[in-house]
This record gives sequence, structure tokens and C-alpha cells, in this order.
Amino acid sequence: MNLRRWTPLTFLFPTRYVDWDERWKGFDLREWSEATYEWTQDPWNSVRDFAQRPAETVDSGRGDCEDYALVAASWAVVNGHEGVGLAFCWESPYPWPRHVIAFDDERVYSSGYISETSVAEWVDDSKYAFAVRRRIT
Repeated sequence: MNLRRWTPLTFLFPTRYVDWDERWKGFDLREWSEATYEWTQDPWNSVRDFAQRPAETVDSGRGDCEDYALVAASWAVVNGHEGVGLAFCWESPYPWPRHVIAFDDERVYSSGYISETSVAEWVDDSKYAFAVRRRIT
């Protein structure tokens, strides 16, 4: 296990995990999300969860929530979206976050789904009690 890939670190140090490569300029996130991406839970989902690098997720076509969020955040940052960040979402009664999303000022990116909404509205319409946000840009 590579402890540098531990999922909580993606929230603490998001700029280390977002891929700033120009390759994301020509990447069609919506098409990849709808046609290729397959949500796949890590064997130790939760406290022992480890993130993939965004390129690994795209190349394999699969990953869990933080893997997708890192792809979406990388794409949004390189394509000049405003207010890009990651949010960890809590579901009661769990004491740790159960889901990770990416967001920008106009959208929420959640495990293959792109919603034209704010994080607050997305949380209100979800099973999550709240989301703790961290902006990248």
C-alpha cells in the first residue's frame, strides 16, 4: 500500500493529487463518464481507501468516488473552470466520510454523473447529511 495515496490526503493536499497536465484539454469528460467509466469500489472502501492517479482511472476506465472526483477536478482545472474543489460527504450515522465529489462554480461531479447544480443543492437532494468542501482554485 502506498500511504501517499490514502484518500483523506486528497482532501488535505488536493493540489498534489490533481493532474495539471494539458492532456485534459482534449479530454471529453462527459463522454468518458457516460460511455467508459465504471464505478468500482475499493476492496477496503472507507478508512483504508487509496486513490488512483487521474490518468490511471481514465486508462482503466474504472475507479471509485475519489478516483472519479480527481479526474473531474483535473479536467475542470485545466479547462479553466472557476471554483474547482473536492468535497467529502458524510452519511449519518457514519463517523467518517462515505463519498467524495468534485465541484466547480456550476457543477457537481459524482461517480460518473455531472449535475448542473451547487454542492449545497446536490447534498440536499442526496442521502448525505453534509459535505466538507476544499477549493483547489
